[in-house]
Amino acid sequence: MLLKYLINPKPSVILFFILFCVLFAVFPIIKQDIQILFQHSYLNSIIVLLLGIIVPFFISMGLNNMIYEKNIVRKENIVIGFVFILISTPFVNTVEVWISSFFLLFVFNFLVESYQKDLPFSQFFNASIILGGLTFIYPNLIFLMLLLIVSGINYSNINLRIFITILLGLITPYLFYFIFTFLLDVPPSWPQKIEVVFFDVSAVQELYISEIIWIVFFVLVVVFSFFELFGWLYKKSIKSRRTFMTIVWYFIIGVLIAIFSAWEYWYFPLIPLAIIIGNYFVYTKKRKVANILFSSFLISSIYYKYMITFNM
Repeated sequence: MLLKYLINPKPSVILFFILFCVLFAVFPIIKQDIQILFQHSYLNSIIVLLLGIIVPFFISMGLNNMIYEKNIVRKENIVIGFVFILISTPFVNTVEVWISSFFLLFVFNFLVESYQKDLPFSQFFNASIILGGLTFIYPNLIFLMLLLIVSGINYSNINLRIFITILLGLITPYLFYFIFTFLLDVPPSWPQKIEVVFFDVSAVQELYISEIIWIVFFVLVVVFSFFELFGWLYKKSIKSRRTFMTIVWYFIIGVLIAIFSAWEYWYFPLIPLAIIIGNYFVYTKKRKVANILFSSFLISSIYYKYMITFNM
């Protein structure tokens, strides 16, 4: 089955993954005009398409390599990257979300690097300054500051100085912005206010059959993945165990933010979720079940991607 080729992959498999990412992104063009499918408020449709290929690919490979190099998932694989592409299927022309999510990779990387550091000031400052910059585009991401605090508690390196460092990092982009506008004598354009938009349950009734099928397999994969994680978490190394708890909190906080925000925010919890699902597909001993789930999810994702052209 496909999973065994994605674990300890050969160069030919990596080339296949690159080709898959390209074809998966352009697949809907078969039946839909590119100007309609990849329309954007200020970018050309072709640029949106290119960004839709390049940015998610770099996010998936960057996340995949980071998890392996940090020994969080010790088996070399491209499962995590493959999973990230599949679970991001509904997002077609969300350029700002793709770019913001790419920068969140660096935030997560800095948090992992803070493990076993007595004075991880630079890691927390760098993570918070990136997060502060992203709030200009997505103001509700300010609540990801909780992740920095939870990560500090989880890695046992939180204290008053770290907390102050996080606050300084968050306000630094705003200080630079207002100094810049002052020097140029330009009136500052205030960032968007934090908005609370409750998840519209009635939207579930408007789902298409392709979306329902994809969601069913998506939920099944998530449920199996969390059962696998908590069933084996106590057997992992201390670093992996603590890092996975940070990943779980990343997912929980991301979901809570998305519930009370616009739908684009649902893209941000996909980074930790891809790690959790990838961990399941790599390590589970029930290989037949895993292969069936992976194959079913892959097929439903391709079907959903194709049907986007008819469901618009």
